[in-house]
Amino acid sequence: MSFFMNRFFVDPQQINGTRVVITGGDAHHIINVLRLKLGSRIVLSDGENYEYEGIIDKLGSDSVSVAIEVMKRSLSEPPVDIILAQGITKKMDKFELVVQKASELGAVRIVPLVTERTVVEIASEKGERRRERWQRIALEAAKQSQRARIPEVDTPTDMESFLNSIPRDILCIIPWEGETAVGIKEILKLEKEKREMAGAALIIGPEGGFSKEEVDRARRAGAVPVSMGPRILRSETAGIVALGILMYELGDLGG
Repeated sequence: MSFFMNRFFVDPQQINGTRVVITGGDAHHIINVLRLKLGSRIVLSDGENYEYEGIIDKLGSDSVSVAIEVMKRSLSEPPVDIILAQGITKKMDKFELVVQKASELGAVRIVPLVTERTVVEIASEKGERRRERWQRIALEAAKQSQRARIPEVDTPTDMESFLNSIPRDILCIIPWEGETAVGIKEILKLEKEKREMAGAALIIGPEGGFSKEEVDRARRAGAVPVSMGPRILRSETAGIVALGILMYELGDLGG
């Protein structure tokens, strides 16, 4: 499969045997922005770990028909599902950067976290608009990085609600500057030696970090506080770095 073929996501219900009809924004992009022609090859992902290589065989004014030639399971997804709960940063462009990079790195769910030290107040209506923007960023990052799945971006939520939402059999890690004895790599190594990892969640604080009470609450819910090293990282840096370390230890980065 060519690395340079354009990639689009489709709903599995759009796939009818060996044919897919693309409509909406993607059809507009193919016809009016990319200006692809009849015979152009593209890749379609169904969001469920399968991808389809096909040829455009019909161009309408607002639809594109694709004849599927190859269907196969995607190899671009991590071996387990990774959730990133990221404290909402004061500047929205920094949080958008985290959404973009987490999507590129392979997170399947991104949770904007409201904590005791979150300085941004997000009303429910405004929060939903921002979530929609973050979801679009995740979609574009998934396309660019040739992923088979689109990360799900939640509406902003508090720590307790997030902790109650995650499966109890996954590894939950909370990097914290107050933890100096146990490093993130050590925990990941121990987890791999103990059992086959069922999944993982990373909980990253906002500017100012977590309070001790929040860390204790997370610990009681099964989260493991870890050190990220001798330097204090910015919130947006910590999320990206922790996710990168986790993916590397899972064998998903580095070749």
